[in-house]
Amino acid sequence: HYYITNNLRKKMGTRLILPHEVPNDWDKVLDVLCHVRWSPMDLISAIDNIRKYSYKQVKEMPAASRFSGFLGFLKDASCVGGNPNLFWGDCGFSHHNPDSFVKGWFLAHTVPFIAQLVMDMPQTFPSGLSTLNTADDHIQMTCLTKHQCASLLACSFFSAFHHSAAPKKTTINFDGIFITLNQKCPQNVAKLCMIMNYFERCRLKMYNASQALIINRLHNISPYTASKWASITSPLSEFTVDENGSINDAGPESLHADFANRWIGGGVLKRGSVQEEIMFSICTELLTTIHICDMMNDNEAIVITGAEDFSLHKGYSRDLKFIGNAPTSQDVVSRVAMDATRFRGDKDHMRQYSEAVILRELNKAHVAFNHEYPAPGAPVATGNWGCGAFGGHIQLKSMLQWIAASACSRPVTYFTFKDPNCSGMEETTRFLKEKNLTVGRLFEEVRLFAAQIEPQDKPKDELFQHLWATFKD
Repeated sequence: HYYITNNLRKKMGTRLILPHEVPNDWDKVLDVLCHVRWSPMDLISAIDNIRKYSYKQVKEMPAASRFSGFLGFLKDASCVGGNPNLFWGDCGFSHHNPDSFVKGWFLAHTVPFIAQLVMDMPQTFPSGLSTLNTADDHIQMTCLTKHQCASLLACSFFSAFHHSAAPKKTTINFDGIFITLNQKCPQNVAKLCMIMNYFERCRLKMYNASQALIINRLHNISPYTASKWASITSPLSEFTVDENGSINDAGPESLHADFANRWIGGGVLKRGSVQEEIMFSICTELLTTIHICDMMNDNEAIVITGAEDFSLHKGYSRDLKFIGNAPTSQDVVSRVAMDATRFRGDKDHMRQYSEAVILRELNKAHVAFNHEYPAPGAPVATGNWGCGAFGGHIQLKSMLQWIAASACSRPVTYFTFKDPNCSGMEETTRFLKEKNLTVGRLFEEVRLFAAQIEPQDKPKDELFQHLWATFKD
């Protein structure tokens, strides 16, 4: 099969290679989409045929076998017509799985709409689409309309992007979600329901059409040194602990933290279903950043403004469930993707107390907070950044985020997700605030604590005690 050559990539430069910009295969994609009738098997076959044009090597096997889980998901679809409220009615998603009428509606009405979005790609992107890559610029920005977001995600739905289309080592097609439905992956059933819900919302234009998606890639040209952090005389900002809510509840007045992978989106198009992947599933337009942004460096963060909530959910990881349609909102929310350092194993966990890693995390949080989205001095809604699978220690990471936010004159709202390792956080932050500490003074004390750590120590729960002991008099 024809695939993207180095000469074509050189010609395209820092642009995403869109399906219609590869003429040989675009004609084949159009032929597939124009001559298909939308039954479960027709949809599976269409995705499989387009996928064969999109990848250099595809294992030969019947489409029904490759996508057996997706086919099983759709096979009981019933032909329906008339009332689109079937999609969200009381019985529409019984047991968190679409009933036969919803699946039938999706095939009869939503899938043809998705296909048309793909076929309209040349008109939707007449000038192509630039990517936001690592650069020396302080800031890079791009803007997408709602229709352009839907068009990109429609191409991903049909696996129409070539394997080498995006300038990165990650997938931007949805076939990873469809294939894993074969492998007892319940969280991907939930993600598929959210994708279905998103496209049906787009078909009915149930979104804030006046709001574009704005993506800013921020680059900290001069990360702070330890002496620079120690010299900051700004006071510590307000720090509020919330045990019951979630970052998504913070509202448009706050900057919402995305505990990101360095490849934005993490495992959302595979099996991933933790904080970032859930955020990208319910706010489906966020998935377009995977198309546009390559890997973040240590001094970079990505701010996304204008992505709406389309779906409601409950649960986490393998317990993730789609529970309904989110109400259309006029709120404009800003989210910032900030990747933490990953630590593997007990010995590697101690590395987070090295000065180099502390400075890396501080400067990462600083570039993530040091801008004017959603407004100058707006609160940061955050939580246990890098403290789950990445192995970070909550007491240390919470103090580093507070230091960075205070340096940007931003209050912090910290959502604990009822993690017992957050015990004492509210009392400690209130105590330190009452002591009228500066950013530099708290940094120096955290740095001193970290410098005293020995390899055999277990400092995970000791930083708060150290701060109390240091400042109690």
